[in-house]
Amino acid sequence: MANENEVNENAEVINGNTPQSGIVFNVQQVQSIDITNSFNHVKTENGWVIQILESGKLSINFITSMRKTETTVMAGDYIERDGDDIILYKHQTEDVYRQQRSPSSLSRSRDELLASETAIKPVEIQGQS
Repeated sequence: MANENEVNENAEVINGNTPQSGIVFNVQQVQSIDITNSFNHVKTENGWVIQILESGKLSINFITSMRKTETTVMAGDYIERDGDDIILYKHQTEDVYRQQRSPSSLSRSRDELLASETAIKPVEIQGQS
């Protein structure tokens, strides 16, 4: 419980308010972190803090099994490394981030897929006589 309180106090100092959601990673499992847009990087006593300046995608590549996690981040979110943990703090609830994603064909409803198919008109090729 004491560690959780320390994390919340640090979050308040950096952002001015408590994060609404977040993800915790074990630093020994992370190979790299790819950030698509601008950010600030500040070293701390036990690690570092990366402040996200623009909305975009964050990809975390893991050492084992060539796995990768992608998530949407918004301006004001930040990533903190503190000892053996990497913590992604998000300013908004997870529902707000889901709305920021571009819809893929897998997440579209049947009606949306049918509407997009009818919008594409087939090209008729006229044969020679």
